Parts: sequence; C-alpha cells; structure tokens
Amino acid sequence: HPAIYKNIIEEGHAVGNHTYNHLNGWKTDNETYLKNIDAAAAIIKSNLFRPPYGRITFKQVKALGKKTMGLKVVMWSVLSGDFDPGLSNEKCLANVIKNAGGGSVIVLHDSEKAFKKLQFVLPKLLEHFTDLGYRFDKIVLP
Repeated sequence: HPAIYKNIIEEGHAVGNHTYNHLNGWKTDNETYLKNIDAAAAIIKSNLFRPPYGRITFKQVKALGKKTMGLKVVMWSVLSGDFDPGLSNEKCLANVIKNAGGGSVIVLHDSEKAFKKLQFVLPKLLEHFTDLGYRFDKIVLP
C-alpha cells in the first residue's frame, strides 16, 4: 500500500523492515531470510528491523549489522497480545498498562485479526500514559 506508506512517512513516523513474508528466523535458513529482508528493503526505506515473532538467530543479527545491510534490530519490551482472539480487550489493555513504562517498546498489530482490539486498546493506552506524563517518540537509531 504505497499511499499509506507515503502518508506514514509524511506524518513523521518511523517505519521498519519486518521481512517481506513475515518469516520466522528460527525456522528459515539464513540465505532465504536475508533475501526476504532485502525484498522488503526495496520498498521500506529504514535502518530498523523487527524480526517477526521476535525470532532471529545470532548469525542473522550479525548479517543485518554488516555495512551492506546496516539494519538495527529492534525488539519489543511489551507484547500486547492483541493478536490473541482468546484475550479480551480489557485484559490486553491491562497487560500493557501493567508491563509498560518509560522506554518501553510496545507491540500492537494493525491487522484485520487484531484491528478491533487495537481500536479499543490504543486510544486508552495513549490517554493513560499521557495522563502519567509520558510522551511517545518514534524510534531513531544511528
């Protein structure tokens, strides 16, 4: 969705590579995994990389950091669980509030499966943490 991507960038947000086909690094050979990241990099201009499922091998991390790729791996500190159909909106919200704080990287998913939960949880999270004096910044790594 190039128009959505363009809009996200124009609004000043950061984007990151997440592989082209949402590959699990533990279950994918290095060559295939790195080629898949390259395919995504042709579309997504960023030095940030978040491995799907948080699964990536040491060799893959090392390859990403080489000058040819120059990607910085970003992991999350709070996994909301918004993708879990068995987790209620309220439990998802409580999970993030309980586990997040200054400097947290919170994973929420903008997908068809998680969208209704995202619509409920995200505004409440933003309000809660804003009321506590937190601010929300995009991730920028050198």
